[in-house]
Amino acid sequence: MTPVEPNPDVVIRRLRMMRDALDTLDGFRGVDVAQLNDDPVARAAVERLLQVIVGLAFDIKVPRPGWPRPWVVQHRPPETGRRLVFTTWVVEAGVLDEALAATLAPSAGLRNVLVHHYVDLRMDLIADAVRTVGDGFPAYITAVARYLDPS
Repeated sequence: MTPVEPNPDVVIRRLRMMRDALDTLDGFRGVDVAQLNDDPVARAAVERLLQVIVGLAFDIKVPRPGWPRPWVVQHRPPETGRRLVFTTWVVEAGVLDEALAATLAPSAGLRNVLVHHYVDLRMDLIADAVRTVGDGFPAYITAVARYLDPS
């Protein structure tokens, strides 16, 4: 099944949802490993917020003018979700700069671990992700919004 054409209104709604989740995640900015281990509610909240934020980035398909299939690069699918979301044409087209894409790329793996439970979660990585996601994704939101409305 071929994905539907990206819709800028849907992208904007997802960016707003991402902003809301980031605002909530900001309340956990100082969380540490001990808190995550000792407070199952805080741990669940942090894990879910991280999953939602990165998942929304996976779901955002930014329309590329003149190219109805932005998820295809050189007529082949990307090798990984990390390439799909944070590198491929979004860097080539100038939506994200390479430094931001490189900063955000590891969050794709984090999202997969949170969703699919491939491995036991390391709370030190989760605590670090609160800062990394909290610092990086506001720039992602700004970049995508600017791309959609460059005025």
